[in-house]
Amino acid sequence: MKTVSLLCLTYVSLFVTLIILEGPTPTTAQEPSFELPVELVGFPVIIMAVRLSNFVKKLAYSLNPKTYSGRVRRALRSDDMIDMIEAEKRLVLELGENVCVYPKVCLHHAEKAGRTRGRREMVVDWDDIFSNYKSTREKQKEFYLLSVFLGDFIASPRFCNQLVKRGRACTE
Repeated sequence: MKTVSLLCLTYVSLFVTLIILEGPTPTTAQEPSFELPVELVGFPVIIMAVRLSNFVKKLAYSLNPKTYSGRVRRALRSDDMIDMIEAEKRLVLELGENVCVYPKVCLHHAEKAGRTRGRREMVVDWDDIFSNYKSTREKQKEFYLLSVFLGDFIASPRFCNQLVKRGRACTE
């Protein structure tokens, strides 16, 4: 009985040794009938992933309320900050119902002030102002100075045009 068991043990160990030395039996891979190149699938997937991520970034940017706060501040110009109705009410309240502005004077000084706004000092042609002041009618002198002041101080030709359109132009 000992010899049979020893023989069986030898047979099993020999069988295991042969399997280990021989290694796995090679299996032949089945060749597919249609071969699909990796580039054909990979590149479109990558392109779609990039486009989808860009879309998500732009969507998040456009839905963020902080996106538009900076643009509003940049878009405001000095012309837009002046409320025409309020300005006209104040002029009428302070100077009376017949307040008017000389369009040419206001526009001239507004354009000149707009060009020199970047400089530190404002250049005023006093001789021109006083010669025109003296040539205006006595009742209209304060409106001439008002036109000069509005043109120089506000420096907005649009503001001058708006006052004229609202019926506040002085007749010569």
